[in-house]
Amino acid sequence: MEPSDSDTRALLDRLAASYAAAPAAELDIDAAAVGPELATLLTERDPAAAGDSHDVVELVAGWARQVAHAEAGLARALAALAARVELRPAETGYRSVNPVTNTAVVVAGRCQLTTKQAEGMVGPAVQLLRDFPDTWAAWWAGLIDWRRVRAILDELGGQDPDVRSRVEAAVLPQAPHLDSVALRKLIKRLLHELAPVTVAERHRRAREARYVAITPASDGMAHLEALLPAEDAIALNARLNADAADLKRADLAARRPVRTKDQRRADALCAFAWASATTAGGPPRRQVSVHVTIPFGTLAGLSEEPGELEGYGPIPAHIARKLAAEGVWRWLATDPGSGRVMDLGRTTYRPTKALADFIIARDRTCRMPGCHRPARYCHIDHRDPYQNGGATSAANCQCLCETHHLLKHHGHWRCATLPNGTTVWTSPTGHRFLKPPARAG
Repeated sequence: MEPSDSDTRALLDRLAASYAAAPAAELDIDAAAVGPELATLLTERDPAAAGDSHDVVELVAGWARQVAHAEAGLARALAALAARVELRPAETGYRSVNPVTNTAVVVAGRCQLTTKQAEGMVGPAVQLLRDFPDTWAAWWAGLIDWRRVRAILDELGGQDPDVRSRVEAAVLPQAPHLDSVALRKLIKRLLHELAPVTVAERHRRAREARYVAITPASDGMAHLEALLPAEDAIALNARLNADAADLKRADLAARRPVRTKDQRRADALCAFAWASATTAGGPPRRQVSVHVTIPFGTLAGLSEEPGELEGYGPIPAHIARKLAAEGVWRWLATDPGSGRVMDLGRTTYRPTKALADFIIARDRTCRMPGCHRPARYCHIDHRDPYQNGGATSAANCQCLCETHHLLKHHGHWRCATLPNGTTVWTSPTGHRFLKPPARAG
């Protein structure tokens, strides 16, 4: 109801102004302990209703501390799970078969992760709780975040225990006040002063960690990442620059639009992969193949359904048609409803082992939950062991990558198949995970 007279209205306006001028209660995020106390403080504050930007910044800092606390708790749980006796595989002689990889499959199935993602969580958690308890304690207290924890693990994980503990003790008091890049620089400086290893030995260790990885991107693209010895990386860079210059001259000579330098370098790198042999006089190069599944309607130009590039996923119809036009065809009969491969055409350009080809074409990838390794790089596994009477048949065989093949037999896993092709896995912890049959086309 509106005030009945001007005096009342003036009084209310003065009261409202006095309330607006009164200072809000100061938000002291650092005084709250991480965990329930800080969580309560944060959830009771709406950033959109904060008095000023200062409070919003404080809320951001508070949530960052709480996230660090939660991630440290997750790491502790992962390390505890990996220490359970039921997740300790039988001895196989393979380094890849261990409690970390076995635990990762369970975590991947329960949390909807890939096995590689889960391994990237379990491995560091085990190492952190075992070798860096003080770093974990700082993480648990919300004093440092995962990036700084990662810097400590990366730089000190391979060091001698004495050096590791001395450097950790020296940097931890400063870590809450440094970002991850500055923290890495500090650790490296201290290592140069304290580490009892030569530069050559450090390089040898680093060289053993070299790798190349592919990460899918959007719109039919992918990221290619590599960690290489510096001399190899510089040589590759020089080769790409030289080839890019040749491609520019070729574009100009053909009166085509000139590609950018980045485009020409990328095209030169791709040319290495598609080449079937080196230049005249060089050693032969193993010919590579790329597997693409394309629906008949797309192949015939009747639809724009995407194709599927093995090891990547769906690709645009026009790219699938281009690859199909340049390749060798194999016909797959599929169930129209589920897309599951039911039969493999026998007309192929090269002779193949029919059963193995069928299983590879049907399964598409490793059948372990969370693993996406292409089936043609996997083992053909007998679901019911051959030595126990299991038949060598499509119904009893499946594709498993080497690590997960070994874990199936030595890591206390059990699996069965439903009539619709779904694989049912029972983990060492008693959890059941389902992997539906792969679709083709």
